[in-house]
Amino acid sequence: MKKLTSSVLAVVLSSSFAVVSAQQRGSDTVKTSNIQEVVITGALGIKRTADAATSSQQVVGSEQLTAGANPNAVQALAGKVAGLTINQTNSSVNSSNSIQLRGIRSMTGDNSALVVIDNVISSSTVLQTLPPDVIESINVIKGAQGAALYGSAGVNGAIIVVTKQGAKRGISVTYDGTIDFESVAFVPKRQTRYGQGWYNARDQYENGAWGPAFDNKMTMYGLPMYDVNGDGVITLDGLGWGNGTLTSGDNPAAIHMPYSARPNEVKNFFRTGALRNNSLTINVGQDKKYALLNLTNTARDFVIDDDKYTKNSVLFKGGATVGKLTLEGSVNYIRTDTKESPIMFDEGQDDSIFWNLLQSAPDIPITAYKPYADNAYAWNMYYQNPYWRIKHVRENRKSDYYSVIGSATYNINDHINLRYTGNLQQRFTSGLSHRDAFDTSHYTETISSISSAIFMNKREWFDYYGDLLVNFDYNLTDDLGLRVNVGHNYQDHRYSIMENGGTNLEIPGIYNMGNVTQPLPASSLANGDYRRNSHALFANLDLAYRNYLFLNATARNEWSSVLPKENNSYFYPSVGLSFVPTKAWDFGGDVLTRMKISGNWTKVGNSSRIDWYRINKKVILVPGFPFDGNNSYRNEMTQTADDIRPESVTTKEINLDLGFWRDRVAIEGSIYQQDTDDLITNQRVSPASGINQVLINVGKMRSKGAEVNLNLTPVKTSNFRWDLSAGYSYNESRVLKVTDDTDEVPITSFTNFGVYAQAGSLFPLIKTNMMQRDPQGRIIIDAATGNPLITPELFNAGVAVPKSIYTFGTNIKLWDFRISATADYRYGSKFIANVINGMAFNGSLYESGQVDRAQGGFIMPNSVIKDANGNYIPNTTVKTGGNNYNTVNDYYSSIYGTIGENYLIDGQAFKLREVAVSYTVPRAVLSGSNLQEITLAVHARNPFQKFAKNNLNYADPETSYYATPGIAQIAQYPNTKVYGFSLNVKF
Repeated sequence: MKKLTSSVLAVVLSSSFAVVSAQQRGSDTVKTSNIQEVVITGALGIKRTADAATSSQQVVGSEQLTAGANPNAVQALAGKVAGLTINQTNSSVNSSNSIQLRGIRSMTGDNSALVVIDNVISSSTVLQTLPPDVIESINVIKGAQGAALYGSAGVNGAIIVVTKQGAKRGISVTYDGTIDFESVAFVPKRQTRYGQGWYNARDQYENGAWGPAFDNKMTMYGLPMYDVNGDGVITLDGLGWGNGTLTSGDNPAAIHMPYSARPNEVKNFFRTGALRNNSLTINVGQDKKYALLNLTNTARDFVIDDDKYTKNSVLFKGGATVGKLTLEGSVNYIRTDTKESPIMFDEGQDDSIFWNLLQSAPDIPITAYKPYADNAYAWNMYYQNPYWRIKHVRENRKSDYYSVIGSATYNINDHINLRYTGNLQQRFTSGLSHRDAFDTSHYTETISSISSAIFMNKREWFDYYGDLLVNFDYNLTDDLGLRVNVGHNYQDHRYSIMENGGTNLEIPGIYNMGNVTQPLPASSLANGDYRRNSHALFANLDLAYRNYLFLNATARNEWSSVLPKENNSYFYPSVGLSFVPTKAWDFGGDVLTRMKISGNWTKVGNSSRIDWYRINKKVILVPGFPFDGNNSYRNEMTQTADDIRPESVTTKEINLDLGFWRDRVAIEGSIYQQDTDDLITNQRVSPASGINQVLINVGKMRSKGAEVNLNLTPVKTSNFRWDLSAGYSYNESRVLKVTDDTDEVPITSFTNFGVYAQAGSLFPLIKTNMMQRDPQGRIIIDAATGNPLITPELFNAGVAVPKSIYTFGTNIKLWDFRISATADYRYGSKFIANVINGMAFNGSLYESGQVDRAQGGFIMPNSVIKDANGNYIPNTTVKTGGNNYNTVNDYYSSIYGTIGENYLIDGQAFKLREVAVSYTVPRAVLSGSNLQEITLAVHARNPFQKFAKNNLNYADPETSYYATPGIAQIAQYPNTKVYGFSLNVKF
């Protein structure tokens, strides 16, 4: 057994057994057989060389992660790893994202990748608040075999995050500062020919764009604007009308402007936001001791006025080796404070700012209403003034996150050590949201008043994670190395929630429950304490033969409290093999310098669909049951089968890695298949049983795909280096079985569209009702009305996730300059752009403006009608939308939106994710000062995107308001583009 000089890092090197067995400090590179091998941190902190890894993995280093100065580490990964999909699930000031690897394995369970930070299980929520500056590397384990030691938690692959450690020796101080400016990247394209009104009549109180064609004449817009003084006296703005009634005749207070298109008003509503990030890192090291302290402050002023996000974090890490004992630990505290006008206050789309903006005609001077933020209605009498909503519908959220990690490693001898890693995480959040009242009784028009409301909640998460690991490292012979890791894992998770709220505040502006006159019923609030835990025994076996043949096998048995007592023990095995023929047979010369073939088989479970206490038989209190005036309990209508068990996922993977000309050209390829049995879903049962659905194991799904990575260095000199990378990933998931009594279940469904799981079809499947077509595929038109005939049922319309993703990257280093860029292209998906429905209704849809409304509708392309004999003949005369303005109005506002096919958009998209240019001041210039390095940089994030031809900027295909992709809801804000500057100084 040979050991490196640092006692913190032990590598089994006899016969070049290149598996790193203990905690490593400093560089992630070790020398084996005179060839430098990248060391990869895998499950449970076990380190291996790239040759010894038997599953597909891709490492993103610190430099690559921080190139675009993105303060969100999750978003910074987008476009940099083949097979990794980052989707935005919330586009507000404190945005959130989902992380998926290699598609979807479960119809109703969690498909998110596991996040592990410094050897303990964490979450994507924590990762996106962790300062990227403190991250050393992120190892993306794509296949289940690499994460099998985590059991059911690692079924969807794993994101292994390693944070930086202190300096080996001495002290260093690093400052990182960034300032960004962000603006809305796009808004839906709208028609610019017709203005405010309905049925070709100008109406200053309408949300519709069904008025006459623009003539540039002066006209009135909107309702009268008024002020509410402290004494409650209502006055027309600037006119002092006392308590006089405001009517539609009170036009002097309305806005007076030319009747013409203002195509940029929706986009101009959003301001230029700013983000400031400042980080200070202190590194200290001496002999076998190290320490690191990072302080970070992030402040974001969003593109919505008064929406602000502040994050302050402290990370301290330290370690020391005394004799045979190594102690390491970290303390991380993150405080976030969010102040915003929430995307939706009461889960109704009519309540959202973006929806209210789009319910405007293209001539509405939206920004002219900014001074009138105390008027709940502005240019129309149906939808809220967005400036009023910003001021009078607010939410404040605070979050405190604590994480303490402690690790102790004791070396019994040169071959055996014990390590215990314990982690305590706690997160506390509190939220207070309110809506002010607005009384409309002073209007003679029928305008809905707005009631005041308040809602508050407190949540607490407690998570304990502990690993006890015994490590054995031996050389069985001169050619064969052995490592065995045996351990126990314990996890304890607790969650507590308290909610309260009500409507009609007695005194405006006092937001507490003592001021509520109508509290919400307890049945509408979530209150409770929850707890679950799990135990596991696990083992890892590594065999290495002469540094070219590697075997890895793992085994884990879990016991989980969320499963039935007699059915809660499950065994998860895996095995993998890696072979390096270029080392075994010494061939390839200077051309083929590396060839590796690997494969693995894994079986693991997924119990994420079985939530806290889901196995318990539950009843709910029902007012008026079984008779009016009485309250009683009945069964919860969906119960869980007594023999419920985790979904079972079996994965097979084959990988091929090739390196040419000493890795100047490197190719990595993978193919895989994932079979999920015992899919958990709801099956209908007879109402006579007292329930209508039961959660059972019954479905089957198969996911398969391939990935290819190409890394190329066409130029490499002492002063100039150019690196190129390209990636391709293909994935499709197909449902093989749903339940015994049905071939289809809805995941998210509406009247005319939805996302479904259907036996024999790809998942997630989008279905819509459609225009009827004849056997030749031509649209059938009702000759009497001109409207297309609509199918009474929904039909398969496409899959909601990309079939293929291409990634591109480049990095150029010329003397002290560095240029980098990242881009990707997604292809093969569809999505529902729900915003189209509202735009068609109010007449702002671009398509509706291309019609000469005065002449009626249009001849539907590729359409047919029936002749007198019942045969289909080409339609050349019957107009869809009728023969006058009013019938066109009726078609788009009443018929068009009932056809789900009209919302269906091609999901292909090309995005330039990041571009950065940096300059590092030469060391010679800094000589004689206390400065070690100064780097100045400019960067852009999402500066350019190109969507499919039929996506007129309706929505980004990556955004999804629901957990299942495929539906871009109208409440979501458009994505933003960012331009900024950064400064890095090392002392």
